[in-house]
Amino acid sequence: MNNESIPLCCCEYYNVNNERSHVLLCCCNCTDLDEAFESLISAQGISQQRKQGIMTTVQDRMRIPWRGGAKQIAFDAMLPIFIIPTMLLVASISLWWTVFSFTTVNIFLMFIYKFLIRTIPHTKFFFVWTVTTLVASYIIFEFIVIPFLEILLEENIALSLLIFGFILCLYLLKVRTNQLFRTEESQAEIGKVGIRVQSCNICQIRVPDKNHHCVWFDCCIGNHNHCLFILSLFFGMAALLYSSNLTLTSVCHPFTLYHTILLPDDCSDVYKLFELSLSFVAALYSLFLAIILLFLFLQQILLVSIGMTMKEWQSLPFISKLCLGMTAKKPHNQGFLKNWRSIICWSQYNYNLLN
Repeated sequence: MNNESIPLCCCEYYNVNNERSHVLLCCCNCTDLDEAFESLISAQGISQQRKQGIMTTVQDRMRIPWRGGAKQIAFDAMLPIFIIPTMLLVASISLWWTVFSFTTVNIFLMFIYKFLIRTIPHTKFFFVWTVTTLVASYIIFEFIVIPFLEILLEENIALSLLIFGFILCLYLLKVRTNQLFRTEESQAEIGKVGIRVQSCNICQIRVPDKNHHCVWFDCCIGNHNHCLFILSLFFGMAALLYSSNLTLTSVCHPFTLYHTILLPDDCSDVYKLFELSLSFVAALYSLFLAIILLFLFLQQILLVSIGMTMKEWQSLPFISKLCLGMTAKKPHNQGFLKNWRSIICWSQYNYNLLN
């Protein structure tokens, strides 16, 4: 009887070579790992192709038993689900643990970014990090901060609306990207009408009017979704700033600015109670992310206004960046109003070409 006609048991699967395999064989017969180990023993470097081969094999063999065949687990996408809660729990121990955990995670992210982009370009790690951060922050706010009875119903509704705005913009951003990628037959037509077309090494597809690839949103940013990208940055920044202010003024001793705005003043007692310390470090984490999003938001406003892409901006010398790109050559700059109209009125050419 042909083996292909026999149903898979819960621990069996077909590997990348379309061969029947078993989860118990996950540590066996890995040629790339064996050769990489030999290279280390002989003091030779491991090639990039070998690293990619190891990561592909590991991804293929990371599975759990399931009815009808073992299901694959993207281990890189599972990491943020464990890292973020662990970071917040460790940071809530004391001030020094807060500094240590935040610093360690930042170093880890810089390392993992270079590693994953080279070995697993299609990784979902950064997108899952974004989603996990959103979920963890909202859970802490709703189930730990709200019971302190310092947050008004109107404030909670306002924060929920900001988060909903961010989720909606992120959803529409990815929907427009998926609509853009439906067909590759339009590439020839796009080239004819004079639209800039660039290839994305991560998406493995050509994108018209590409600005950059955002790993945190897991999609390419171009004229088709640039406006939604800027809106998502705004809503994300506003939600993080607002939630961090509400949390800090709830767990710390606040003071009133101009008789209307509450700001945190004395936070020296937050580490005496676990709920207070966890809320405090979550607020610090949100505030740190809000500062980053504010910088990215202002950067995108500038780049759209002067008609430059992220790649063109990164290639500028330091002096030109200090001058906000005003002295640089901008061959695709159409003027302030036309630059903004091109990302707001994107449908004038996009759907005509793709549908």
